[in-house]
Amino acid sequence: MTRFKSVARMGFDLLIFASLCLSEVALRKWFKPYKRGFFCDDESLRYPYKESTISVLALISIVLAVPSSVMLAVELFKQTATSLGEKRKNGANKGCHLGRRLMQSYTQIGFYLFGLALTLITTHITKYSVGRLRPHFFAVCQPLMSDGSTCSDARNHERYVEDYDCVAKNMSTNSIAQVGQSFPSGHASIFFYAMVYVAIYLQAALSTRASKLLKHLLQFIFIMFAWYVALTRISDYWHHWSDVMAGTILGTLIAFAVALYISQLFARKPTRSNSSLAPKPPIKPSSSPSSSAKSANSPPGVLPAYTFGTLPYIPHPHAAAAAAAAAAAAAAQQQAQYAAAQTYHNYGYVP
Repeated sequence: MTRFKSVARMGFDLLIFASLCLSEVALRKWFKPYKRGFFCDDESLRYPYKESTISVLALISIVLAVPSSVMLAVELFKQTATSLGEKRKNGANKGCHLGRRLMQSYTQIGFYLFGLALTLITTHITKYSVGRLRPHFFAVCQPLMSDGSTCSDARNHERYVEDYDCVAKNMSTNSIAQVGQSFPSGHASIFFYAMVYVAIYLQAALSTRASKLLKHLLQFIFIMFAWYVALTRISDYWHHWSDVMAGTILGTLIAFAVALYISQLFARKPTRSNSSLAPKPPIKPSSSPSSSAKSANSPPGVLPAYTFGTLPYIPHPHAAAAAAAAAAAAAAQQQAQYAAAQTYHNYGYVP
């Protein structure tokens, strides 16, 4: 029954993830972005067209392959270290539990992909709603106004143009369709989500005993790679600097939200109670001199509030003043009873 519930839960999660992917496809196919106007003398839209340093295909390959490989390697490494520790401690290997570790890897990768789908949908909803023009707008679009004029005509200077068509013949249809999707940067949001999430995952899951700096070096490399990709969007004239900043913040916030509230990487696991660390109960005071002598010869683990014989009176360190006084009175009374019980011997001394 438990296995059936696990399979049903897995199928339901896959259905949710598939619905998110279909939502992204429907958003691209059936929704049209907001058509924003422009000023012909806007210099921020007059940059030349350049090919992207990181193409869309490279983007998809990296954000899918790198985090998944890192999570799979870390989970298997964690299991190998656990198995070696059990073998050294117990003298026998209890098994590597490969199936359980693969299932844990599947769970972590599934959480990551779920957050990636959320990032894609959020980014494209924002793009289509804002419709900000890219820095290479004039080079790609070459706009033609409804009256047949262009930006070279003097009457269009300092005029906000809203009714226009892109008539560039040397540009692809995809480039023209994306000319109004500058805010926010999709490369920045997706890369920062992927790399920041991997950095958070390494902080929570990876334990490097050989070097304390290895984990932090890997985190720095992943985040700097995302930062480099974000900067290329500015140098390639595909986005304004504010677009890249917005994408960076968006991807980072979603990465933290998924890590903390969905995958719960830093959730505390219940610890097993250690009997060796439990405090020992206090030793009861002895009722005979022989038992007192035995207790005197034994190692003083926890001393009682009062003792007999050669040991002096020792007050309990955590007792209050009233409790100490009561313990002293009880000790004096028991010492008097012990002295009264002894037989008095006269060895011929006559006063």
